Amino acid sequence: MISFRTWPSPGQKSTSLILLMAVTLLAANLYGTSVKNNKIAFPVNTSCRGNMIVEPTYDNERARLTSSLYFSFLDNNKILISLSGTGYLYDKTGKVIERKTLLRNIYFDYVHESKSTDTYSLTSTQINIDSVDNMDWKMSSLLLMNSFFLNGHTDTLVLKKYDENTMLIESNQSPIMMCVFKSEL
Repeated sequence: MISFRTWPSPGQKSTSLILLMAVTLLAANLYGTSVKNNKIAFPVNTSCRGNMIVEPTYDNERARLTSSLYFSFLDNNKILISLSGTGYLYDKTGKVIERKTLLRNIYFDYVHESKSTDTYSLTSTQINIDSVDNMDWKMSSLLLMNSFFLNGHTDTLVLKKYDENTMLIESNQSPIMMCVFKSEL
């Protein structure tokens, strides 16, 4: 049996409704701010793309790599780097003597070594090489960081986010690439 004495009066109903709406709006605002901050937060849940050109000269060997790179922070301190491109080895006259295809995904565990210098240690844990990838050890050692072709190797990189759309990836010798963040619609 319902007692009409405990039933809220019309004034209490509207006050309760206003209070419920205010709490709901506050919760939605806090959630929205949290989601926005997570998207802005660096480095978590950030992915970017860029082009990379490498042109080393060692003794009498000159090589060149033109590739695109996809870079993504994953959960649990993991990073994915996808590489696709073409490597060339030249003779002394500048004639192409070898041409190799690069197409691989490299998974890394990372440690954020220094927040003040944006330094990260990346250890390759898995390298998935596509069947068309024919980049041999010799050309890989001329054109790629060791962790891009040696499973379990650690390289140190600096990952600097400059603004909401770009990040510079660099080694201690030189910049590697400017990465443009994937737009989220």
